[in-house]
Amino acid sequence: MSERGERDRSGQLDSRILEILQRDGRRTYAQVGAQIGISGPSAHERIKKLEARGVITGYGARVDPDAVGYGVVAFTWITMAPGTAAADLTADFATIPEIEECHHIAGQADYILKIRARNNLDLERVIRKVQSTQHVFTTETDVVFSTAFEGRPLHLVRETDGTEKA
Repeated sequence: MSERGERDRSGQLDSRILEILQRDGRRTYAQVGAQIGISGPSAHERIKKLEARGVITGYGARVDPDAVGYGVVAFTWITMAPGTAAADLTADFATIPEIEECHHIAGQADYILKIRARNNLDLERVIRKVQSTQHVFTTETDVVFSTAFEGRPLHLVRETDGTEKA
């Protein structure tokens, strides 16, 4: 096999490993290897290399927010005060534990936050904390009625030609 063919196969194996681990991070090296046609020790070596390169950044349990009392989901759009565009509010938002995600965005707003709250009164409390953050000028909040899906694993292999994106 040519060097390029070897790299393509290696990349495809790594992509398949990543797809497996995104769906079930508790799989053993032997299980991962068996699923993609390599030995357990080879899978272990590949996974350790993916971790060392920072491709795999961690493992954790997925918790059902409703089951632990966080049934309200909202997205809050943040516009910063005029003249404060250089300020980074990420650290301020990180201190509010109900903020699940924080994205600095382009467009009319400057940030979008994904907030989980226990109920509407709790959501109001969290939004007031956000609004009292220095440099926050306006907020607009959309409350989620239902979620079709979220937290989907990244799709790393193109279905059309089998080449990987990772």
